[in-house]
Amino acid sequence: MTTTTAQPANSHRSSFARVPAAFRLQFAVPYSFIWLPMFIFVLAWALGVGIGFFIDSQMPERIAAQEPLNSTGASQATIWYLAFMAAYTASHTFPFSLALSYSRRVYLMGTYLTFLAVSLGYGVAAMLAYYIERLTDGFGRHIYVFGSPVFEDYGGGVGVGAMYTVVVLFFMCFGFFWAILYRRVSILILWAVIIGVVIALLGAVVLITHNAWWGNIGMWFVDQNAFSLAGWGLLAVIALGGVNYLLIRKATAG
Repeated sequence: MTTTTAQPANSHRSSFARVPAAFRLQFAVPYSFIWLPMFIFVLAWALGVGIGFFIDSQMPERIAAQEPLNSTGASQATIWYLAFMAAYTASHTFPFSLALSYSRRVYLMGTYLTFLAVSLGYGVAAMLAYYIERLTDGFGRHIYVFGSPVFEDYGGGVGVGAMYTVVVLFFMCFGFFWAILYRRVSILILWAVIIGVVIALLGAVVLITHNAWWGNIGMWFVDQNAFSLAGWGLLAVIALGGVNYLLIRKATAG
C-alpha cells in the first residue's frame, strides 16, 4: 500500500510572493501617494504659471517669444512632499509590516516598487505638462514651468520625463534613508551623521572653489543631456538603495 502525505498548497511558496502585498500596503491610504501628490503637482504648476503671468504683466515692453519666463522652481513642491512621505513610510508602515510578518527584504522590495511607481507617475505628469506648455507656446506668453525651450536640447519631453522620474526616485530613497537610519542607530549617531554630511558638503564646496573647478563642473553639465543625467542619477539611486537595505536589516520597529 502506498501512502501519500498531503502538502499544504503554499508549503513551497516563495517569500517574494508577498511583495505585491507589501506594495499594496503603501497605498492603504491612497491620498498619501496618489491624490495629494496630484493635487500638489497641479497647484504648484498653476502657481508657477500664475507668477509668470504676474511678472509678464509688470513688463509691458517684454517680447514674449524672445524673452521666455521660466518658473521651474514650482516643480519642486511635489518632489519635497514625496521625499517627506517616503520618510513617513519608513517610520509608520515599517513597524506595521513587521506585525504582519513581512520580512525586511520583502517590505523593502514592496516599498521600492512603490517609489518607482510614484516616480514614473510624476515623470509622465511632467512630460505631459511639458508638451502642453510647448504646444501652447507657454500659454500664449512663453511662460514655462516644465516646458522651457532649453530642454529641447536636452532630450525634449521624453528627456524631461526620464530626468524627473530619477530625481523623484532619488529623493524618495533619500527621505527613506534618514527615517531608517533613525530606527537603526541612536539619536546621537544620527546627529553625528547629519553633521558629517554637512561638513563633507561644505568641504567639497571649499575644495572646488579653492581649485577653481566650478567652470569644469558647469561644462560637464553642459555636455550632458537629460538621459545621461538620468543615468548618473540612477547609479546614485542604486547605491542609496543598497545602503537602505543594509540599514533595514537590523532596524527595529520601536
